[in-house]
Parts: sequence; C-alpha cells; structure tokens
Amino acid sequence: MIFHFETHGVTFTEEDKDYFLKRFAKLEQLLGFDAGDSDSVEVRISLEKSKHHSGGRFCAEAGVTSPHGGKFHAEVMEDTFQKCADELKLKLRAQIEGFHGKRKE
Repeated sequence: MIFHFETHGVTFTEEDKDYFLKRFAKLEQLLGFDAGDSDSVEVRISLEKSKHHSGGRFCAEAGVTSPHGGKFHAEVMEDTFQKCADELKLKLRAQIEGFHGKRKE
C-alpha cells in the first residue's frame, strides 16, 4: 500500500503516522485479489483541525483506490487522531466487505 498524508493546520507526528499505518494495514488483506501487488493500492489521508465551535476536534478523510475496481471513501470527525484512524478503518472495512458481497452475487 502506498500512503499519502495531507495535513492542514495540525501537528502530525511520526507516532500518529505509525498508528494510521498499523490500522490501515489490514485493509489490504480484506481487498484480497483486488489489492493487486503491494504497490498498487493507494491510500490518501487528509487531516485538519475542525471549525467546530468547541475547537478541539479533527476532521479526517480517507480514500482507498484499488487497481481491480475498488474506490472507497470515508469521512469522520473525532477528538483525537487515534479515534479518527479507528473510525476511518471501520467505515472503509464495511465498504470493502460490501464490495466483495456484491461481486460474489
């Protein structure tokens, strides 16, 4: 998987990056054949500080593109980067599982 991180107005540390990489690694296994080889799945993650009135929230978007017909997108708003990574993974996982279900029918 090839990861592209884009941040706007936030401090994104190496530990945050490692957390995202660890969470998203299992998505490639879910893609199975659709993943192609290890460099053919592209993941774009965008993180920014929310304009929410409380000021302490982060907006995160993730897009996963697979060479064999899978494009998945998720957006979340959470209090921490870790919660963003967890929620994005859950949403993308549900989309990938639904994609496989349609293809089997």
